[in-house]
Amino acid sequence: MSERGKIRVELWRHSGVLLIVTGLLHTAVGVALGWERLLAIAGDGLFGAAASDIGRQFAFWFVAMGIVIVILGHLMHHYIVKEQRPPPRFIGYYFLGMSAVGCAIEPVSGMWLFIPQALIIIFADRGG
Repeated sequence: MSERGKIRVELWRHSGVLLIVTGLLHTAVGVALGWERLLAIAGDGLFGAAASDIGRQFAFWFVAMGIVIVILGHLMHHYIVKEQRPPPRFIGYYFLGMSAVGCAIEPVSGMWLFIPQALIIIFADRGG
């Protein structure tokens, strides 16, 4: 409890899990929107199956980046559990910068999901 008798919620403790959820959503959207292209890649034997098709490349990279976001979320969660402190502030600034540029380039996108996550990390109470 804080000095004022209120329960303090340390949202930063959930930063890794929030990032994992973001990555899973990204991957799910990529699979849903790129299903036909992903099936075509698999049907053509995977190797080189997207080399000359920008739609297939987009579908592959969309799903692949979702998986990378999940991996980063697991890494962040592991750090938080092991160190019992918020992720380094620079991570929040990277997310904020990336999402600001992404939202400017593509306003109707999931890039907005990174802004609250960035702010949670940047403004986490570091006990100092």
